[in-house]
Amino acid sequence: FSQLRHVPDRIVNEYNDRGKMSNDFVHVAAFSSLIKNDFWQFYWLTDGQHILWVGKIVQNPPGKPPVDAATFRAYGRFAADKDSLYFDGERTDDNHGEKRVDIDSLQQVGGNIKLNDSGDVLKDRRNLYFQGRWLASAQGYSILGVKSWEQRNILFSPTSCDTTSNPGPWDTILRTATQVFVNGVAIDADPNSFHVVRWVAGVQLLYRDKAGVKRYYFGKDCLNTFNVQRDKVTWMTREASRRGDDCRIATIPNVDPEYFHPIHYNWTVAQYKDLLYQVKYVSPVDRVLTITRLPDPQVQLKAGANLVGKQIYFIGDGGVQIIDPIGPLVWFKNPDGSFSDVFAHDDRYLYFFGDTLVDSGQRRNVTRTLDTAHIDKSGYYLVTEEGKYEVINNAFTSR
Repeated sequence: FSQLRHVPDRIVNEYNDRGKMSNDFVHVAAFSSLIKNDFWQFYWLTDGQHILWVGKIVQNPPGKPPVDAATFRAYGRFAADKDSLYFDGERTDDNHGEKRVDIDSLQQVGGNIKLNDSGDVLKDRRNLYFQGRWLASAQGYSILGVKSWEQRNILFSPTSCDTTSNPGPWDTILRTATQVFVNGVAIDADPNSFHVVRWVAGVQLLYRDKAGVKRYYFGKDCLNTFNVQRDKVTWMTREASRRGDDCRIATIPNVDPEYFHPIHYNWTVAQYKDLLYQVKYVSPVDRVLTITRLPDPQVQLKAGANLVGKQIYFIGDGGVQIIDPIGPLVWFKNPDGSFSDVFAHDDRYLYFFGDTLVDSGQRRNVTRTLDTAHIDKSGYYLVTEEGKYEVINNAFTSR
């Protein structure tokens, strides 16, 4: 680790501290006016022998040339060595023949690097590249339009000199001498007679060319972990960047959408009959799907605390936590006499069943005297011999 350093990168962002080598994930303070705290960003790192992305050594698939650290150069999320092209830590294409990239002339088109717009479309003196893949020759290239998924007006026009940044996610329509591309995909259109009739960003494009009016459907749901559709259920295996449509989706096999129910508002937990589906992170962006069989097939889970057999299944912002209580679970009473849905106890422990745990907060805590524990008049504190347990900070403070 002492040998780690940044890969040579032509993008220099004045807001990024490239001197910090302990972590290649940018943690941004809430309410920052410089960089939004609602997206991820990483750097390519090297120790001279290996290339790292998101803390993992980059390795090419079997049968492909190995990663060559000596010739590895980056342009934001895009990178290349003598044999391969890369994007977001993975090999995306060959770097030979007509596809060979000229890093020195590479530039981003349709976005503003300083404001952290994504580098989806890149152009060098010969070619176009989309999310790391060779797209086409740049001959006859021009951007026909960029439109935000927020359904506002077109953000970029070929007749405008406006350089305002494009808040992702957005669509990019571009042309070359022979093709028209929507978000990096070639559509059946003649570039010289192409004209947009109706454009619903992230959904569909109605257009006209010399052959008549045509419709193109595209886009995917990168907002929800689970997507219950008419004939299938999908889940998001990798989150989207700020770009918004570069998430990865997989179909859950052997599931009838009618009986598949996402439970929590952030849709990271769902129930299908007697199966509990939960999505967990294995890296800052990648996730896995775990499946747990419920002991009671008749139970219908909800957000919060659920009694399943002799166990408590708590479903909250952090996913699912299974608790084995000591004796029956009893809810504390609020000052108005109603039962709390946040504080409870069993024969030994106090429980906090609020949605979110802060820092090192614990759902289960020990107290010396259960009999005297009670919720104070404000309803925000559980008063115990050890102190007040705060709902907001999930911690005991002095009384």
